[in-house]
This record gives sequence, C-alpha cells and structure tokens, in this order.
Amino acid sequence: MRTVFRPLGVGFIAVLLAAAGTVPLGAETSGDNRPACVHGLIAVDETIDSSHARSGDVFHYVLVDGVTAPDGTPIPAGTTGYGVVANASHAERGGRGGYLALETRFVVMPNGKHVQVIIDRFNDELSTAVGSSANAPGVLGLLPIVGYAVGGYDSLHHGKDATIPRGTRIGIFVGDDAALGVCRGTRPGESPPPAVSPSSPAPSPSS
Repeated sequence: MRTVFRPLGVGFIAVLLAAAGTVPLGAETSGDNRPACVHGLIAVDETIDSSHARSGDVFHYVLVDGVTAPDGTPIPAGTTGYGVVANASHAERGGRGGYLALETRFVVMPNGKHVQVIIDRFNDELSTAVGSSANAPGVLGLLPIVGYAVGGYDSLHHGKDATIPRGTRIGIFVGDDAALGVCRGTRPGESPPPAVSPSSPAPSPSS
C-alpha cells in the first residue's frame, strides 16, 4: 500500500471522520421527505492487515455494480476508488488484538473526474476489524495456582492481528449529498429507487 496521504497526519483523519459523522441517517424519521441517498457497493482490492498497515496508508477498491451519481454522472462497475486506513493498531502483548478502520475517499472516472464516496456507517460492519486476544479462558484465572500461570501467559503473548481480506464488500453512499445532509439512508425493508442513466432514451409521447 502507498502512503501518499500519511504526511497529512491526524488532522486529515479527523476531517474524514467528521465528514462521515455528518451522514444524516440517525435522526431520520418516517416523515423525512428527503430523497434516498445513492447507495453502492465496493470490493476491497487488496488484503489489509494490522501487522503492517499504518494510519494514513492508501488502499484501493472497485465498484461492484454500476451506479448513477446524484448529478447524473454514470459510474460503471469496476471503477477504481481510493481510501485511507483511518486507524490501525498492531497486536501487542497482554493478548491485545489488532484493530483496523477504513475510510473511502473517491472513485476515479475514466475522464479523471473524482466522485466522492463515503461509507454507509449505519449499515456497514465490514470496514472495521478487530483481532482476537487469544488469551486463556478467564475461568482458569479463578483456579488456585493455575491462575498465576494464566496471568503470566496472558501478559506475555501477543493477540492476533486484524485483517480485512481482499474482496470484502462495503456499502457506500455516492456523491456529496449524504455528507451535506440533503438525502437520507434507506429505511428498513426499503430498496433505493433504480438509477436511470442520463443516456437512456426518453419515452415517446403517446399519440
């Protein structure tokens, strides 16, 4: 993974997280008349492992299905996108598992245009990963003598690193509308309306 975003540091990551936090889904009500945000699905194009990943590392993904952005721009399936590792922690002694959190940034159109995409945080569970502790079962610590050995083992061994495998699919919102609060997420059981490409022929008027 390249690290071209790393010099921007913690401030850059904070801006990303703040933008993701503005997605206006948590406060939506049944009377919300805003249009549904354009939803898409991406597939991570490389395996990301907390054993060597660092905050600010760049990762790649591809759009699984074609979508149409809110401004009418058709985005074909397979379009490449870029994101950053927002948070990464290596596994450590004491059975502490590794941790990963991803942030998507944009997809790049064939003409070079960037279209913003942000993770659907209210439905996504795969853009973060936590490694297991691999500690001995806690009940063993209650046993005389055995508990001392368990405590020593837990304090010395490493937990397992977190991994987000290549091909992991993550839900996203396409365009600026979600971040600006002018659209809403889909309600439970609701499917987003099908996107109509601007190149589709208009229906002929009835005679």
